[in-house]
Amino acid sequence: MNFYKHLTILYIFLCLPLLNANKTVTDLVVFSYNRSMQLYAFLESIEKYVTGIHKTSIIYRADTDSHQAGYQIVKSRFTSYHYMRQGESPRTDFKPLTLTASFHHSTAPYIAYGVDDIVVKDYVDLTECAQLLEKYNAYGFYLRLGKNLTECYSLRQTQPLPPLHEVEPGVFSWHFHQGMGDWRYPHSVDMTVIRKSDIIHDFSRMIYHSPNSLEGQWASRDHAIMHRTGLCYELSKIVNFPLNLVQHDWSNRHMTEYTPEQLLTLFMEGKKMDIEPIHQMYNPGAHTEYSPTFVER
Repeated sequence: MNFYKHLTILYIFLCLPLLNANKTVTDLVVFSYNRSMQLYAFLESIEKYVTGIHKTSIIYRADTDSHQAGYQIVKSRFTSYHYMRQGESPRTDFKPLTLTASFHHSTAPYIAYGVDDIVVKDYVDLTECAQLLEKYNAYGFYLRLGKNLTECYSLRQTQPLPPLHEVEPGVFSWHFHQGMGDWRYPHSVDMTVIRKSDIIHDFSRMIYHSPNSLEGQWASRDHAIMHRTGLCYELSKIVNFPLNLVQHDWSNRHMTEYTPEQLLTLFMEGKKMDIEPIHQMYNPGAHTEYSPTFVER
């Protein structure tokens, strides 16, 4: 038996007591890089709108003392989360930290990943998502998708809705192979509730060193589950605001609205992004250009 099969079996064995006690607990793992202002907004929106999270771990990278000071403000405000700072070799420690946060810190059977340019825009209970996942044997519950998702920002094109089937009031399913753009992209780190047992083998074997390379490697496995179904609400529960670019693995489309340093300056002056205007925003794309307003923390 190879190491990865052994790890998968060990994980499932450790989960059994919790599975018997509570079958629908979900962990959240968040990735952040030089974006304390944006992370603050994401965590504030989680606190306001999201229930059903078992444990939240935040893997973050701060290149300078100034950025670290920004993260210290985040830590002092959101004290119940587990923070894991990347070290001097971030491309080396990212995978071990991700595996630890995902599979070692908690035996919850479900997980969702998030990145720091997300804002949750409406109320959602992850316990309900996990329960519906099992009820309809779906692969994942996609909080970034909904009937409003008719544009693919990264591809600069419209995307038709796939055939959607209402399985519960306000909850829809579709087959991945019938989707286009975001609807045909099942392996995303943008708030998808998924079974840990479905991903631990790939996460252990894949080679990745950042959130973008993780998602890229994970997406290379998409073909294996194209026959599966996903679930979403009628309207998406989250939105990504591509204000800037901090990583250099992919040239992702972004706004260049504010540099990370400009946002850090505002943050250290006592400002935060105002998430109130984002409540129930009707965003046509998972990534949507938006100029935030800032208020006093």
